[in-house]
Amino acid sequence: MNWVRTDTKHPETVVLLHAVGFDLTYWDRQIEALRARYNVVAFDLPGHGHSSGEPADWTFEKAVPVIASLIEAVSDRPVHLVGISFGGMLAQATVLATPDLVRTLTLIGTASTFTEAARSGMRARASLVRAESMTAIVGSSLDRWFTPEFRSARPDIIDRVTKTILADDPAVHAAIWEMIAGFDVHERLGEIQCPTLVLVGALDPSTPPSAATALVEAIAGAKMVVLPGVSHIATVEAPDAVNSELLAFLTSHADKKA
Repeated sequence: MNWVRTDTKHPETVVLLHAVGFDLTYWDRQIEALRARYNVVAFDLPGHGHSSGEPADWTFEKAVPVIASLIEAVSDRPVHLVGISFGGMLAQATVLATPDLVRTLTLIGTASTFTEAARSGMRARASLVRAESMTAIVGSSLDRWFTPEFRSARPDIIDRVTKTILADDPAVHAAIWEMIAGFDVHERLGEIQCPTLVLVGALDPSTPPSAATALVEAIAGAKMVVLPGVSHIATVEAPDAVNSELLAFLTSHADKKA
């Protein structure tokens, strides 16, 4: 597993889980904002970035113990766990499996369940990349992940994301989308006891505000913030807004034992 850590001098640790197809480098703006107050850890999920991985690695039963092991390796106390999109699904599954490892939970642009139509679309996406490689889904992905205004204003970031996606392993990508198609933890969300923040872009077509609302209604005490004019990958499209909400949330739930 490839991972980075900013420091070990702070008592509290934030662990960041990226979206499918991305890698740890896309947390750059969050790492910069958080590192003065927290030990920040980000890692490449198996088969992403510089972490080795095979399609067979991708079941929640296999992935969650990997994340739990990393948390135990980087912190001797519960961490602030942050996940975006698929990373948010992994974060939900991790806190449900190992609640003692998580101090707070931040879910960005994610969901706990999907409609049957959405599940069918995910399986179709998996079949498409297997048949035609990553080039077949780059355009549609960028359309869902970022607003037209952002794509026009930041062609450099769009170029960076495009190159990252094209370098991904289609077999791993397909396996993850089939895994997501089976994801459903909604009925268990009531088990989550840690403070929870849910962030969502107002224009997110993949996991819209209605999905975020469902999370907040099911998790006791959860707080929801809708980011205006933002699409799915809010951490990249609106890092300042995300960082402001994240820092305020983490500060309000500081570990009193730290």
